Amino acid sequence: MRFLAPLVLSLACSEYSLEEKIDNNLGADSGLLEDGTDGEGGTSDTSAPEEPRDENAPFAVCSVSPTTVTPPFQAATFDGSASYDPSGAPLASYEWELTFKPNGSSATLPFTSANQIPGFYADLAGSYTAQLTVTNQMGILDSCLVTLESLPTQDLWVEMFWDQIDDMDLHLLAPGGTYDDWSTDCYFSNCVNGGPDWGVLGDSSDDPSLDLDDIDGYGPENINIYNPQANGSYTVLVHDYTGSAPTDTYGPNNVTVNVYLNGTMAWTDTRVISDDGTVTPFCEINWATQSVTPL
Repeated sequence: MRFLAPLVLSLACSEYSLEEKIDNNLGADSGLLEDGTDGEGGTSDTSAPEEPRDENAPFAVCSVSPTTVTPPFQAATFDGSASYDPSGAPLASYEWELTFKPNGSSATLPFTSANQIPGFYADLAGSYTAQLTVTNQMGILDSCLVTLESLPTQDLWVEMFWDQIDDMDLHLLAPGGTYDDWSTDCYFSNCVNGGPDWGVLGDSSDDPSLDLDDIDGYGPENINIYNPQANGSYTVLVHDYTGSAPTDTYGPNNVTVNVYLNGTMAWTDTRVISDDGTVTPFCEINWATQSVTPL
C-alpha cells in the first residue's frame, strides 16, 4: 500500500496540469476553441473598438430635394439646414463638396459655403454625391453624405462627352436618314430644343431634341426622344467639327457615347477621334428590339 498514495498524487497533478494548460491558452471563461471559434460557427471579434464620439461635436444632417432629377435642366437643392450643435449655439460654418459625379460630367455646385445649395443641375444621367461638413464654435467638425439620382424621363437618351478641348457634334439619324440632311439628321443646326418632325406627322413626342451644344469644352451633349418610332433603326454619329481644335495642339480625343433605353444604360463605348472634320459612326439603335449594335 505504500505505492498507492504517490499514484493518486500523480493523477491529481496530471489533471491539474491539463486544466491549467487550457486556462493559460484560452482563458478559463473564453468559451473558445484553439482555432478561435466557439464550436458553433462563431468567431472571436478582434476588431478595434470605435472611438467614442466627442460629446461636444456638432451633428451634420444633409438631404437633397428632389431626390431624383431629369438631366440637364431640372434643378436640385442640397440642404444642411437641419444640422445642429448640441449646445444650442449656431454653427460656425457649412462647407459643401461634390465628391462623386458620373464620368464626363461638367456639373459643379453653384457655391459651397451655405446651409442650403439650390440651383444644382445634373448634366449627365447617373449619381451625384455631395458631402457637407459643419463646424461648431469650438472648431469641432462633423460630416454627412447625400446622393442625388439623375435619370432621363425620355425613352431614348443618347449622351456624349470627350476629354480634350474641342467641338464634337452629336448626330442622330432617323430610320433611313442621311447625314447632314435637314429633315432626317438631328444635330446643332436644326435640333436644339426641338428638331425635325419624325414618325407621326404633327406628333412631337416622337421627334428628337438636342439639349446641349458644347462648342469649346468637353461636353456633354445629348439628343433624346420621348416616344421613339418602332420601325427601323436610329444611327448615332459623331462629327469633329472642321477647324474646331487642331490635334497637334490638344492631341487625339477620347469620345464616349452612352445610350439609355427607358431610363437604363443599354450601351456605352469610347472611340479615339484624331482627324479634324471626320464623321465617326458609333452605333445603331433598334427601338423595336430594344437593342444597340456597334458600328
